[in-house]
Amino acid sequence: MIAETSSQNELKEVYQNIQIKLVDLQQKNFQFEQDNQILRLNLAVQIKEFAEKENTLQTQITLLQEQALLASDLTENLEQNKLINQQIQIQIDHLEQEKIGLQEKIIQTEANNQELKFQQESLIEQKEQLENKISQPQDNYKAIEQGKIKLHNMGRGLSQDHKLKAKLEKEIAQLEQKLIIEDQIKMQLTQVLQIKEDKVNELEQRLVVLDYERIERLKDKEKELSKVIEELVNKLTSGENTKEIHKEKESKQREMVELQQELSKTSAFYYSNKKKQVLNQANNFLKAKDNFLASREEAIKKLQNCCNNLERFTNKERNTIGSISDMKIFKLADKYTKEFQNTLVKYSDGLLQLNKVYDSLVDIVQKNKELEVSLVVENMLKLNSFNLDKYNISKFATNSQEGARTQLNSNMMMEDIDSLRKNLNELKSELKQEKKELKNLAEIRINCIDGSL
Repeated sequence: MIAETSSQNELKEVYQNIQIKLVDLQQKNFQFEQDNQILRLNLAVQIKEFAEKENTLQTQITLLQEQALLASDLTENLEQNKLINQQIQIQIDHLEQEKIGLQEKIIQTEANNQELKFQQESLIEQKEQLENKISQPQDNYKAIEQGKIKLHNMGRGLSQDHKLKAKLEKEIAQLEQKLIIEDQIKMQLTQVLQIKEDKVNELEQRLVVLDYERIERLKDKEKELSKVIEELVNKLTSGENTKEIHKEKESKQREMVELQQELSKTSAFYYSNKKKQVLNQANNFLKAKDNFLASREEAIKKLQNCCNNLERFTNKERNTIGSISDMKIFKLADKYTKEFQNTLVKYSDGLLQLNKVYDSLVDIVQKNKELEVSLVVENMLKLNSFNLDKYNISKFATNSQEGARTQLNSNMMMEDIDSLRKNLNELKSELKQEKKELKNLAEIRINCIDGSL
């Protein structure tokens, strides 16, 4: 018997040591993950700082190139103009590749976020169930008339539940910290992506300006050549019929043909780049809509969880008779009403960004209103009748408008959720059709470009 007790004590000691090592490893693993997150955040900040410096440097280089362009004569000017165009196009291609890399990083960060949010929701649900379990014996404490052993066992069980609750709270806090860092990483990378996109837009606008200037200079050159050819023809008709004049006239005529071909090609690129600007901005608008609706879908999921929790815990409390239960139901309604309304407020921020992208699209369409593609985009996306209220969360969650009600029940919440879900489905259907039409329009443009080359 003594040997058996000794063996059990040894096993307990081994088990306790293993538990201590496990806790230590878990803590080290968390610290490692946190350090890794901090490194990723620092890297994202550095990427953003580099992008800002690169942006400034590229702008300075382009300005210097344009100043050099103004200082040269017409022939040199045309060559410089062509060279700068090529360099800017190389910069745009490079930035587009960087944008793809950044988008992949943002997608991965968002995937990390979703995984952490899933873990957090699971832990919060466990914690709420545990809190409910812990509160039940306390609510019915006076009704319990059991032996000392059973009370002792119940107390020990409660102690373990409290320890588990503390452990869950710690894990939830750690996950919240991870989520904060992931959000910061995503924010930094998104800002870098925006810097790159703004730079691409700026460079594409410079290409349009340079092409326009090149067209004007080619036209000036065309006038000069026409004048020279006319003078040579006059010389020939006045009797100065020499081989040198004939040779020079033929040379200038060949030069005129080449110049007109270059003028035609440059004009094609000029209008192609203007069309590209309109289509790119239209695509940005649809991307902004897509991001907004993805955020709305996430909001609806959170609102549904909130509603489900309120209904579940309220139903449990209704099975308990007494004033304490009524008080708990009141507190539950208060808690989940605040959570519901806070979620609505949190997910209403995207409206400003969506409106900003819409304004940019309207601006670019107006600047290029002579293009057929601008009219097509304007009608396709119904820009003149675009209504931001269709995206305003508070217009559809009417029961939950802040200040309208102090408390909501689960039925009121479901009414708002159903209204939001119906609105979301309508907007998603509209967006799907717009994407399809814009894709077809872009393909027509590409085919036209291929046919003109």
